[in-house]
Amino acid sequence: MRKFILGPFQPMGLETIDLKLDLTFQPKQEWIVDRNSKSSRNKEIPIVKVIWKGSPDGEATKELESEMQESHPHLFPGKF
Repeated sequence: MRKFILGPFQPMGLETIDLKLDLTFQPKQEWIVDRNSKSSRNKEIPIVKVIWKGSPDGEATKELESEMQESHPHLFPGKF
């Protein structure tokens, strides 16, 4: 097998990315997959697992539940 090399006349799909004025990108949250809590010595820290739109293979990240509730309350129905 040989490595595929993109030629100059082959079409290549481009996607648009919404950048802010400071050239940062904030992906949109798709949904919350799991809720869990991490424990330190004296307290429990609630964590949610979030799937992001446009992430490859359903990639998810763990975020603090309190920060997600403040920035994205639509993901927490019945909390407010």
